[in-house]
Amino acid sequence: MPLTLIVEDGTGRPDANARASRAGVRAVLARVPFTEAWAACATEKQDQSIAEASAWLTRRTWCGIRTYERQALAFPRAHLVTPDGYAVASNLVPAWLIEAVARLAFWLSQQTATPFADSGVQPGTRLNLPGGLSFTVAGGVTMPPDVRALIAPYVTTSATVVRL
Repeated sequence: MPLTLIVEDGTGRPDANARASRAGVRAVLARVPFTEAWAACATEKQDQSIAEASAWLTRRTWCGIRTYERQALAFPRAHLVTPDGYAVASNLVPAWLIEAVARLAFWLSQQTATPFADSGVQPGTRLNLPGGLSFTVAGGVTMPPDVRALIAPYVTTSATVVRL
């Protein structure tokens, strides 16, 4: 059964499985050298890669708090600020995050094994994901540096913010 992308639109959708649409990812990747490699991927693989990138980024520990209790993904967020101290709107998915999803989705689309060393799953384990996508967990590989740089100002590694 093919995966249907349900894109977060800033309203805190409880059924969202993606932070960016296929068109949004295509627009981001049109500005970089590997746009042709993304276009060569089957539509289903693109959707699976976008959903997996969105899911993995949701598992990060983000600054701020979820805007809505019901939302499926980590964005939109309240009380999130840029490195310059400006508030990030709490009713949208920021452009830098859409770019991170696009770059991570492209990277995932080129992988044959799950690349996340911090997945908590033993290397060699085969994971079957929605839409027929499956990965074999690899060890020692982490997120691409360009994606890490995009999200670094907005994630925390030492504490978790919990809504009371």
